Amino acid sequence: MRKAGKLRNAFLVVASALLTIAATAQIQIQPFSHNGYDRPYLLYRPAHLSAHPAVVFMLGGITSTAESTSREYGWINEADRNGFLAVFPEPVRTNLTLPLNEKRNITFWEMKGSRTHILGPGMSAVDDDGYLRAVLKDVLRREHPDPKRVFFAGFSSGSGMVQLFASQHPQLVSAVVAVATPLMDPPSKLSSPVSILYIHGDEDEQFTAFEANSPHFATTPHGNWITWGYLNGCQKQTAVKKDWGVELTWLGCKQNIPVVAYFLKEVGHEWEGSLDWKANRRHHPPVDLNFTSLAWKFFSSIHPQ
Repeated sequence: MRKAGKLRNAFLVVASALLTIAATAQIQIQPFSHNGYDRPYLLYRPAHLSAHPAVVFMLGGITSTAESTSREYGWINEADRNGFLAVFPEPVRTNLTLPLNEKRNITFWEMKGSRTHILGPGMSAVDDDGYLRAVLKDVLRREHPDPKRVFFAGFSSGSGMVQLFASQHPQLVSAVVAVATPLMDPPSKLSSPVSILYIHGDEDEQFTAFEANSPHFATTPHGNWITWGYLNGCQKQTAVKKDWGVELTWLGCKQNIPVVAYFLKEVGHEWEGSLDWKANRRHHPPVDLNFTSLAWKFFSSIHPQ
């Protein structure tokens, strides 16, 4: 009986500790406005964090919100496992004079593609670039993450946006993981190199009217990887066939940063491992890949100088 009592007490101590840990992990709505628009962002802070943790910004695709993105892609679980901050910014609906509608008035990120926001008289332009810079500044001030471990990930229009943001502000971004949509408006050069992992499925559209309507630039997925190689001053291309497709890697890039592309077979316009992917997938590719885990593996391998 005494032994059983000790075990029960030990269990209660452990259970209490776990509840305390769970209670300290939290997702917060941070009120925020930019350029006249109310755009709160979500911040997830795991229970276990170092003094200056890494931070990952995740941008969803069309129709997404900060809240849906925080649920959809599994970044909260990944943050719990690996001890980093996760930030989910808020995109803006197409027509600012009408309420949000998931079918007729969708959200999207300004990626220099063919979509444009519709404004009413006297309304300010939507400035996603300025908004992301302001949110990043706010997170750095509030949370004190490591400014050399600031990572951006994005899917669909979010993919185009994170690449555009990194190309315009490479000094602010340590690495990017982009899925399913290329960079639409590349600069002529970068002020500093940016580590890139680009992922595209062979069942996704390779060159669309949406891409062709970009005001400055259109490219294929492979061309997007080529563009980043040249922007980062890389010297040599390599290709390795995998069970899941082809891995392309640039060698000899500035500061030896990675510039990598995964071209996957039997994958469409999707983020593997997301809630939507699990619910709607008709058949699975030969090897299932969780893009969120792949993204964090890539981010955690980056060691900024």
